[in-house]
Amino acid sequence: MKNRISMTVLLAIAFCITSSSSGQAPQLPQPGPEFDVFKADIGSWDVQIKTWEGGGEPTISTGRETNRMLGGFWMLSNFQANLMGLNFQGHGMYSYDADAKKYVGTWIDSMGATKMDLIGTYDSESKTITYEGTAPGPDGNPSKHVLATKYRDDGTHTVTMHMQAGDAMFKVFEMEYTKANAAGAPKPVTQADKQQ
Repeated sequence: MKNRISMTVLLAIAFCITSSSSGQAPQLPQPGPEFDVFKADIGSWDVQIKTWEGGGEPTISTGRETNRMLGGFWMLSNFQANLMGLNFQGHGMYSYDADAKKYVGTWIDSMGATKMDLIGTYDSESKTITYEGTAPGPDGNPSKHVLATKYRDDGTHTVTMHMQAGDAMFKVFEMEYTKANAAGAPKPVTQADKQQ
C-alpha cells in the first residue's frame, strides 16, 4: 500500500515538472456530466429509516447523513443512526468509472469488518441510481444486495435496499431523506410515524 501511494505521488510530481518545463499550466482532469447525479446528495440530511426483520411491521428510527465531494470525482458519505437500539455508523465512497461506463462505490460500517463493493447505473427518466453488491446475508454467507436511490423534484430522495435470500429478494430497509433542519439534530420520530 505504501509503495502504491509513493508511486502515485511520484507520478503527480513528474506530471507537474513536465508541465512546468513546457511552459504550460498543468491540465487537471475535469469531471464529466455523469458526476452531476451526485449534486443532489451533497449536504446534511435527516433520515427516517424503516427496517424490516422477518416480515411484519417495520421498525422506525432516525439518522443523519452528510455528503461532500472530493475533487469533483468522489462523493464521500458519513452516516449515523440509532438502529434497533444500536449506534450504527457507516461510510461510503461513490464515483463514476468512465472506462466501464458504470457508477462505482464502496461501503463500510460498524456492523462488521466486511466491505461491500458496488456497481451501478443511473436511469435519467426515473431519476434513480441502482447499485448491486455482495455482502454477508442473515446466515453469514455472501448475498446479493440491491440499493436504489430515487430522487424527487422537491429535493428529497428515497433509498431502498433489497437482499437476496434463496431465489427471492426481500426489502431490508427504506430511508426517506430530507434536508437537515437548522438546529442540526435529526427530526424526532412521531407517534404518527410509528403507526405508518
